[in-house]
Amino acid sequence: MRFLLTGGAGYIGTQILVELLQAGHDVAVIDNLSSGHLEALQRAQALAGRTFSFFRGDIADRELVSRALCGVDVVFHLAAYKLSGESMLRPERYFQNNVGGMCALLSAMEAAGVRRIVYSSSAAVYGAQREMPVHEDAPLRPESPYGASKAQGEQMLEWMVRCHQWSAVSLRYFNPVGAHASGHIGEPLESAASLVPRALYALTREDSRLTIMGTDYPTPDGTCLRDYVHVKDLARAHLLALGALEEPRHAIFNVGTGRPYSVREVLSACARVTGREVRFSEGARRPGDVPCAAANPGRFQRKVGFEAQLGLDEMVASAWNWCQLNPFGYQEAPGNVDGLALSGILPAEAQRAGAPPGPV
Repeated sequence: MRFLLTGGAGYIGTQILVELLQAGHDVAVIDNLSSGHLEALQRAQALAGRTFSFFRGDIADRELVSRALCGVDVVFHLAAYKLSGESMLRPERYFQNNVGGMCALLSAMEAAGVRRIVYSSSAAVYGAQREMPVHEDAPLRPESPYGASKAQGEQMLEWMVRCHQWSAVSLRYFNPVGAHASGHIGEPLESAASLVPRALYALTREDSRLTIMGTDYPTPDGTCLRDYVHVKDLARAHLLALGALEEPRHAIFNVGTGRPYSVREVLSACARVTGREVRFSEGARRPGDVPCAAANPGRFQRKVGFEAQLGLDEMVASAWNWCQLNPFGYQEAPGNVDGLALSGILPAEAQRAGAPPGPV
């Protein structure tokens, strides 16, 4: 099969890319590199031992997307801004990119006759819930513009199914953690906003200290509870999701473990794995955060057989291995695309002028 992977140069996208290539599929990647990395794509190709097509640009670029969709059977749509806290400060940015960009993508797909999609949604669509772990049929109460943008994306897919007989899967991620087992692709610590890489950053920088954002939540130790899932399990979930695209419908699945951990429990796991205590201070709650977010993963397991295989210590260990091997993340030179089967790259004149890519 041939797949289009939007946001394929990002943290999760590169993990999925490796899985698809190793399974023998043809892949086209779209990414404007606003947060993704060319070096990550190069490393993914080296790990898989297969080439792919890369289109550098924005999913709102109709002509670029139309070319990337040539021969495609299924789209994996990951390209989006993803920080709940940032979305509270710049909601218009999230609506323009996450909702507007997806609208442009769906329009190009319909024009090309590509009507199967696996969508990167989020547990942020749930907001605060009375019952945890949360089931997919729970009412949606997003508490940030980011969560609202993901819920809107799901609603758009629902209408594409009803009006044009699409087949769609929305995967509501909980909290991806970890890195590839090789240690070659992972999440750069400097740009990460999630807890584990922030904690490891504090361990690797003598002048850095982690801030626990809120210690007065209604939880056993006062800190937020989150369901963490290894990024390898999450990547594998995308391939399994293809089994739910067999008929025109919109299927929605949680991707998590069902077992939440508090911030303090995660810091203890970091200490166990690394043998070092994380330095931290206590701060105020972060806008948009909810006390607890944990998945009921039963529906996805029953439908396609998905079950997370890797636990919290394994997540932390793989992330620690990645940051030990890559203390400064990816170090590619701008415009270095050697070794990739590329198309859609910015014109050489624009690259020399340092033209900034648009938002993914």
